[in-house]
Amino acid sequence: MITWTYLLGYFLGWKYESAIDTTIIGSSSHFEVAIAVAVTLYGIGSGAALATVIGPLLEVPLMLSLVKLGLRTRKYFPRKKSQVVQ
Repeated sequence: MITWTYLLGYFLGWKYESAIDTTIIGSSSHFEVAIAVAVTLYGIGSGAALATVIGPLLEVPLMLSLVKLGLRTRKYFPRKKSQVVQ
């Protein structure tokens, strides 16, 4: 999903700021809601609750990697005004 969204922004001629914002928002999950639902349904000591807590621990490095990718590839986004889709 990350690659698809970022490339879509590139090929549609979006500005870098719009493409990277959309990519980061689209790739984040609603782990807070998942934790609350798992704890409510299965209890605090369940395997489901533990599994949903592990998700945010994986999401942080993923988001930091995405920021690093965005910063390294932002030089490819400047476009001539005629190429930018309004």
